Amino acid sequence: MRVAVTATFTLLLTTAVAAPAVAAPASALDQARQASEDTPFDGVLDVRWQDGGATHLERLTVQGRGGAMVIQGGNQVMALSPFERLLAHGGQSWDELWPSSVTPGPRPDASAKYQVTEVAGGPVVAGRTTKTVRISQGATVREQLYLDAATSLMLERDEYGEDGSVVRAMAFESVSLDASMAAPAKPPSAEHPATPVAVRGQVSALAPLELADGYRRVGVYRSGGILHALYSDGVYDLSVFEQAGRLRHSDLPGPGDPVAVAGGTTGWTYPWPGGQLVVWSTEGRILTAVSDAPADQLLLAVRSLPPLPPERPSLLSKLKRACRTLMEPLA
Repeated sequence: MRVAVTATFTLLLTTAVAAPAVAAPASALDQARQASEDTPFDGVLDVRWQDGGATHLERLTVQGRGGAMVIQGGNQVMALSPFERLLAHGGQSWDELWPSSVTPGPRPDASAKYQVTEVAGGPVVAGRTTKTVRISQGATVREQLYLDAATSLMLERDEYGEDGSVVRAMAFESVSLDASMAAPAKPPSAEHPATPVAVRGQVSALAPLELADGYRRVGVYRSGGILHALYSDGVYDLSVFEQAGRLRHSDLPGPGDPVAVAGGTTGWTYPWPGGQLVVWSTEGRILTAVSDAPADQLLLAVRSLPPLPPERPSLLSKLKRACRTLMEPLA
């Protein structure tokens, strides 16, 4: 289970730094996404998030060159292109979480669900003047992005809860823009590459085409024994990881908050620096759903997942059952 948690957190973190992927014709967000690829920078990024009544802080160093990005915190993350993401555990071997050969399909048009507006002016962030981009869903403000006025590089991203308070903020504490900085070196070959998966049979039950609240499937991938279904509503991405096994409390990252998920099963939800996480177990499988979307949206989508087919007994289980049947008359 920890592999899936690490993978989803890393995907969200690299997406958040590069700005949300929005398919709607919102020029300000397009400029922010392009600026993250075109503008060389070094920076210190502070990530603050709420967990119950406590505020947590994680400080990261971020380096961006020509579309490649290196993020260093507890682990080292490298994004070599908009889709290629690598993770080094404690500075050791690299895992390929998102290879360049695996490109998701187009994200849905967000304009039916969100309103993206540019607000004149913004606060000074990391010593630089900004402009404000607001993402709203009806009367509810979901996010405000603060883009560098000169380059459109995203300097701060604030996500709001249902009560209007900031539940997650990513902001550069300091940033330096320097076109002369060298690009980061590509690491040696990675382990556990992800590969696209055809959506048929059991996979189609694990990865339906659509989830509630406008989330649509844009790709399904497998890495080792983990199946990854990626969804998007045009602004936020949502990953559902599935792997065989039964969830033990010792596997969980902490006590979490119990919530009802698909089929009335109980899961546990956790706020993380890069988003929200929900984990649960059913029919001999462990499922982990993570998104940078607000918690209410994530739970709506998770609860719309169809029931999983019953677990197929293994050959060993069948043999054990047959042995018990043969031995019972002799007992």
